[in-house]
Amino acid sequence: MKRMMTIKKRMLVTNILMIVSPVVLCVIAELFVRIILFFIFEANGISLPENEGPARGVVESMPFMYIFFLGQIVLIMGIFFASNMFFTRRLVRHINEEHEKYENNRRELLAGISHDLRTPLTSIKAYLEGIETGVASTPEKQHKYFSTIKSKTNDLEHIINQLFLFSKLDIGEYPVNMQKINVGRTLTEMLGELADEYGRRGLVIKQEQNVDNIFVNADYIQLRNVIINILENSVKYKNTETGVLVVNCSVFDNTAAIALADNGPGVPPEALDKLFDVFYRTDPSRNNEKKGSGLGLAIADKTIRRMGGTIHAELPAGGGLSIVIHLPVIQDKG
Repeated sequence: MKRMMTIKKRMLVTNILMIVSPVVLCVIAELFVRIILFFIFEANGISLPENEGPARGVVESMPFMYIFFLGQIVLIMGIFFASNMFFTRRLVRHINEEHEKYENNRRELLAGISHDLRTPLTSIKAYLEGIETGVASTPEKQHKYFSTIKSKTNDLEHIINQLFLFSKLDIGEYPVNMQKINVGRTLTEMLGELADEYGRRGLVIKQEQNVDNIFVNADYIQLRNVIINILENSVKYKNTETGVLVVNCSVFDNTAAIALADNGPGVPPEALDKLFDVFYRTDPSRNNEKKGSGLGLAIADKTIRRMGGTIHAELPAGGGLSIVIHLPVIQDKG
């Protein structure tokens, strides 16, 4: 949908330029031709009446009149043809580039889906075969095998749910329940509810800076899901037994800026813009299934944009990774 809107916008701009540019160029060329003819008349001793321009001289000199009008016709046709060719080639090149990008994204999406669905399915199949062939010969082993199968089934369900959510967001059919919320108070409530759970999983959440009586329009549930996606990434990629995530909220350029910075390994600078691509992982081998499906930040990006905000990644000076959410501030606090 976004790609189609971009192409439609480009076509509209190109069509306007194809109409306006030749007209402007023709006016300029007309003035240029008149100036040239004026000097030609002067060189050939054709006198022009006082206070009258070259057009009068053209009328009084039939050969030059024919040359003048023929030159204008050729010039106008040339300008229209050249400008149309120029803008048409630019538009075609842009469409081809967009099509190539779309095809690459489609191939990456299919490869990502295939990998992330195949991994838990392979594990489920292997453990079922172990039960079937008698490898799990004791109640303890059978319990372990069934627990693993259940865990992998949950992983599979999570991936399918993520894919469903992403597809709905991508085509704009996922409902967003926008409401006016106090962003500082809401953020404190969300983090308070999540702190114990993530603390047990080895991620300490610290809220250092916050705002008071700053309001934004947002979907509470979806905003909470975005924050959970960010926390999940911090847990999965932490390189110490206990990781730390610092949350700051401030007002910047009429937006509420929510920054969630962890002390994990971070990413290469060139990967910052790719983190929100579908199925992107900094590890190109994609061989660690515990690192998630690669859909979390892509969903977060589409969700925040549906709320009228933006989201991006930064590399803090002290290391780690910071995800920053910007939501427009409601100026009327009443």
